[in-house]
Amino acid sequence: MTQIEELKKKRFQFLHKLYELSQGNEDKHFMLSDIGEQLGFEEQLTENIGQFLRGENLIVFKDFAQDNGIVNITHYGIKEIEDAISNPNVNTKYFPPVINIISVEKMINSQIQQGSPSASQFVVIGEEKYEEIKQLLKMLKESDQSELSPQQKSELDAEVKTIDAQMSSSKPKNTIITECLISLRNILEGATGSVLATVFLNKISALLGG
Repeated sequence: MTQIEELKKKRFQFLHKLYELSQGNEDKHFMLSDIGEQLGFEEQLTENIGQFLRGENLIVFKDFAQDNGIVNITHYGIKEIEDAISNPNVNTKYFPPVINIISVEKMINSQIQQGSPSASQFVVIGEEKYEEIKQLLKMLKESDQSELSPQQKSELDAEVKTIDAQMSSSKPKNTIITECLISLRNILEGATGSVLATVFLNKISALLGG
């Protein structure tokens, strides 16, 4: 991936995250830096992305004159994201096709795969999997985690709590649940050989479709 393609991908990730957090509402405001932190972006990269998206009228700062870091998505930003989601194999005006973080909450256990030899699959969990997820969480909480390192335990607990919070919500975000399950799988893959990994890796992979 070229540097420009990588930058376009990160711009998409940022705008997609803002769309997700705001639920497509132009009146909801968020801190530019908070979104960057959630995505693991450095401060300068976040600022550069903010400048670009504002320049293209995809986001707007609450007080343009002060440039105070409080932003909201615009009508054009919403349209750009929804066009990308609706047509993942087609270029939008600003983003290349099939961005590798794209996920559609209304897709039911659907997969998007990039067309390269080393492509990874991205699956979005649907509502029909909720009972299985609840059972998985219950088993994880009751399991013996003594073979995990303190850091692995902490990370696993954080992901479980996030999924719990989403499952308790009146409007669970399937993308967040999916991302947490992927993180859980990654944590357990780092504990390969442990009983916990042996028991749960296959269960999580089955939920994620492979």
